Amino acid sequence: MSEKTNILEKMRKSRMENILSNPPSGFMVNSGFRRFLCVIAVLFSYIYFAKLLLPQSDCMNSPCHVVNQLTVAQTLYLLLMMIVNQWAFYAPLIMAISFFLLRRSMRRVTSLPDEYLDEREIANRDWAFKLGYLVIRRVGLVVAVVFFVLSTIGYKAGSGQFSPPPSNTVVAMNAFKDYLKSLIAYDALGYLFGIIGLLTYVAYSFPLILVAWRESKFPEPIPVPKETTELETPRTVARKYFLRLLIVLGLIALYVGLTALAFIVPAFGEWLTFKGGIFFLLFGFVVYAMFVYVWASIKTVQVLTQAKQNGQFSMSATWALVFFALTQFLGLALLFGFPIANSLASAAPNTNPLVFLVRLGFAMIPAQVLSFVFLRRIGEANKGE
Repeated sequence: MSEKTNILEKMRKSRMENILSNPPSGFMVNSGFRRFLCVIAVLFSYIYFAKLLLPQSDCMNSPCHVVNQLTVAQTLYLLLMMIVNQWAFYAPLIMAISFFLLRRSMRRVTSLPDEYLDEREIANRDWAFKLGYLVIRRVGLVVAVVFFVLSTIGYKAGSGQFSPPPSNTVVAMNAFKDYLKSLIAYDALGYLFGIIGLLTYVAYSFPLILVAWRESKFPEPIPVPKETTELETPRTVARKYFLRLLIVLGLIALYVGLTALAFIVPAFGEWLTFKGGIFFLLFGFVVYAMFVYVWASIKTVQVLTQAKQNGQFSMSATWALVFFALTQFLGLALLFGFPIANSLASAAPNTNPLVFLVRLGFAMIPAQVLSFVFLRRIGEANKGE
């Protein structure tokens, strides 16, 4: 038990040191950006909730899609359902991105102990989590009371020909019950998963949104820069790059594993295809891979510039520059190669331009890895001097 406690304590201290040495900065602490994330998180959670409130159907794949066979009300409802479903399809991804960006932006206030924060930050954090817990608790209580009242006024005693005629409230509640049944009639498991997932998201994000909105009224304290030696910079940058690269490789392995599982379990493959699972995974992989590429390019330029200014531009730095230039060349080829590949595909219908682009993208990985291998050696060579 003590070993587990020590491991958790080491992890907590490591996290604190990481936050203190690398606090959020730049646009991540910008008040406008924080409020934008709050608005996006709330807006798309309501869009997704609206989708859950609209009874779904396969009307798009049936004859009722013919507009001239629908009433005006049915046509308007179908149009509303199409618009909401279109935006709600992207809602989980946007909600997840906004949540993790908010956590990243507010991690200093939400993760550090009181001794590292000022009185205002402590008060705002305690207020946000207390109010968030209170609101969620009260909303749960109100929903439980409302459904208890509805079930009470909708109760009808007895049945058969001698039972009394139902009252107006019973008729209204029967219509409401039919509406609830229509919500889960199309995909009961998917609907329940959506409800539980949305509730979980609200429980985690609501206090974070509150503290981010209130803290956006005040400028972020400028941290005192930590004194670091020139020799440790390349090693630190390389270590961070390889950690991010592991995440990229993990996403690739996840995609391969899910694809293999889709062949083994056909129902899972259909879910991945038609529910957008593959799309979200590929989108997340592309976005994160682009982030790693841009971040690594900026860091490489900074380290090589610093090495040149300090007179430390050794052979390792030269090779790092060579592979950095190769990585940038492949990146430009990937950017401008799609129109060329697309035109070649038009001339030769049997070719697939995406295969060419995927090969370019994968070729960037070993080139950038070699660049950081030599980049790390700059620090190791200097350490031995």
